[in-house]
Amino acid sequence: MKVAIIEDEIPARQQLISLLKKLRSDIEIVNESTSVKEAVAFLQRAPVVDLLFMDIQLNDGLSFDIFKKVSVSCPVIFTTAFDQYMLDAFRQNGIDYLLKPLKKADLAQAFTKLEKLKSHFSSDIVDALRSVQEGQSGLRKRFVAKKGVSFKSVPVDEIQYFFSEHKVSFLVNREGEKLILDKPLTDLENELDPDVFFRINRKYIASISGIESYRSFEKGKLLVQLIPAPREEIIVSQEKASVFKEWMEK
Repeated sequence: MKVAIIEDEIPARQQLISLLKKLRSDIEIVNESTSVKEAVAFLQRAPVVDLLFMDIQLNDGLSFDIFKKVSVSCPVIFTTAFDQYMLDAFRQNGIDYLLKPLKKADLAQAFTKLEKLKSHFSSDIVDALRSVQEGQSGLRKRFVAKKGVSFKSVPVDEIQYFFSEHKVSFLVNREGEKLILDKPLTDLENELDPDVFFRINRKYIASISGIESYRSFEKGKLLVQLIPAPREEIIVSQEKASVFKEWMEK
């Protein structure tokens, strides 16, 4: 397995290399970059790389800047001392997000996730993820969502509703599974069929099949019952109540 490392801290880079050698005998380190500029120059040569390790805060910017300047065609494992970049990481080719100092067990789990992705998708991992996530038309047919350490492909017609909690987006399928998504609800709303999905409020987008019933609530609002039932009351505002009723009757 050909691996490239983008890390500007020498001790952190040495620790990562040491852990990699202990975990995998087939690892070949093909490049060590210390900045966005060096990484872009390396990736522009279109080298064959199976996996990238990226620190997020580099000496000349964030590693996310790399994706703006060059196409990255392999999975990425992000390593950082900060947890606030997690959603941005998974919007790129990120398959895992490891906090420093790195632990052997976490790194081993990341490789397990990589192997599961390989077995799940018969073609290239990144191409498969992108084709599923971006879709071939304006409206999404399926989503790739995170479940534990793995990723799961979920057809749109199996999604009951989406919701946001602590700035993280989730989908809930017919089986009641709650899976993590890498986009805010505002972006998701633009990719969904408006005849099938409705933005109930700031926190929820529901499919027609995910709505069991609704009833009048205080001051012209509506109280919506979703399937499976969430832990909180789902309210449609007075301003959106008439639009919601019209949508339900389509």
